[in-house]
Amino acid sequence: MESITNWLWSAIQKPMPLLDLSPLPGKPRGKLHLTPEQLLRAIHAQALAVWSLQVAAPFQASRLKRGPGGRPATYRDSSILLMAVVHTVWRKSYEQIVDYVATHRELAVELGFAERTISQGQYWERRTALGLLPVLFFFLALVAQLIRLGVIRGQELIVDSSLLAAWRGDDPGASRQKYAGKQSIFGYKVHTLLCHHADLPLFALVTPAHVHDSQVGWFVILVGALLFGLKVLVVYADAAYFDKRMFHIVHDILGAYPAIHYNLRKAGKKKLATLNFLEQWQRLVTAPRTAIERHFAWLKRYFGLKYFQCFTLVRVMQFVQLTYIAALTVALAAERYQRPELHRRRSMVLAHL
Repeated sequence: MESITNWLWSAIQKPMPLLDLSPLPGKPRGKLHLTPEQLLRAIHAQALAVWSLQVAAPFQASRLKRGPGGRPATYRDSSILLMAVVHTVWRKSYEQIVDYVATHRELAVELGFAERTISQGQYWERRTALGLLPVLFFFLALVAQLIRLGVIRGQELIVDSSLLAAWRGDDPGASRQKYAGKQSIFGYKVHTLLCHHADLPLFALVTPAHVHDSQVGWFVILVGALLFGLKVLVVYADAAYFDKRMFHIVHDILGAYPAIHYNLRKAGKKKLATLNFLEQWQRLVTAPRTAIERHFAWLKRYFGLKYFQCFTLVRVMQFVQLTYIAALTVALAAERYQRPELHRRRSMVLAHL
């Protein structure tokens, strides 16, 4: 995984466009009700999409540059990427989003469809062919903008994972995981690094469900901290991350305090904890970690994180990244419209389509 970290670091060295993030005039109270075209303009989606595709281009297959039979592609990759973002933010079906774009000329122009809009079959094929990297870099670009605005600080980080049930029982990328006292789940695991100040994600990685948190947690923290040059003060994690490598990454490399939960049962049945120890541990270690549990519940309920209808690891990873992009998009738009209290209020920011 160290090689992946180095690759990501070298990939994003291409200068990100210096976007105008000055405040936009908005309503001082009540709902914003932003339309898709207003939302895309607020986050400078076109510029971010072009940058993401440029960074991903050296690692993308040549099939993205050609249409069926080798003829030039009719629609630009940036249009497909932005349409996928709108598709995910408003949680529409393939049929609904294609019909909506076809009947709303202003949105079609904002997405980059010059003469005609895309059909449902072509949109599905082009979105699948788009792959993971452009979506990943679009996500990282949004995080960078929120860091510039001071919304995401990255001083207090929380790492944890959540299980997602597979859509199909024969999904080749999924695996089975069972915890004591719970029913086994066949699916995937989303490992997330969260900024405790903003309750917004910094980085996310999807693995088959059987992969243990300690095998991935250190990598998620390292990538999230190094990519954005964060000055991390403390990292919160549960007992699954109590690992020597985790302590080395957090304490020795990042210079942060590892507030990692410790299961006293590992010390033997005779090990006793005082009431003072339990009170301090609950306040300093356990309580902050509840933020990431609420984060997963928020994403699953309001952004449909668990309601994907795709299979294979790459496609599920693409869906998860788009879902996280949707959450960051709402937060960035709310900040630009000078409504920080709406960072996590999807229904207050978005217009009903």
